[in-house]
Amino acid sequence: MKILLLTGFLGSGKTSALLQLAQKLAAASRKNGKSVVIIENEIGEVGVDDKVLKAGGLQVKELFAGCACCTGGASLLSDIRTLRETMDPEWILIEATGVAYPRQIRESVEACFHIPVKILALADARRWKRLHAYMSDLIEAQVEDADCILLNKVDLVETAEADAIAEELRGLSAQAEIHKVVADKPIDEAVWAFVDRE
Repeated sequence: MKILLLTGFLGSGKTSALLQLAQKLAAASRKNGKSVVIIENEIGEVGVDDKVLKAGGLQVKELFAGCACCTGGASLLSDIRTLRETMDPEWILIEATGVAYPRQIRESVEACFHIPVKILALADARRWKRLHAYMSDLIEAQVEDADCILLNKVDLVETAEADAIAEELRGLSAQAEIHKVVADKPIDEAVWAFVDRE
């Protein structure tokens, strides 16, 4: 079982990226007789459309009883344990709330299940400066432990600004791969390579 945690502030594009990732991973997993399960924790935002997911053979678990926003809450850990015991999916994709602290979620899940958790963070190029100015601790926490960062909506800012934000992200998360992407465009092969890498 593999676990991918998607994080990023509200409106950064997590759900669009999640749908692309889930559909591609599900197609590959079905060949192995396995499945992909999504755990959502987007209270207050528009959630993933169940009809779209079911049409693609995906399953969604909405996490409302607990919270994966600040820690790996008991409900999240219980859900993962149940999914592992009843479905044994190849992938669990966790869409954390837009105010999540991913390090705490990763530490909690890894300590409980001894499974590495990859963190894929999305940063909104158009709003990066404003958000970082007003809530730097939260915004930095969402990217500093990421294994891969998608700098999204680069088509909405000047190239020089996107480059400057990418450099700022490198300063916050030296270990992360950083990819510039455009919302609703296909995710490039370099991102797929990161997701598939053991």
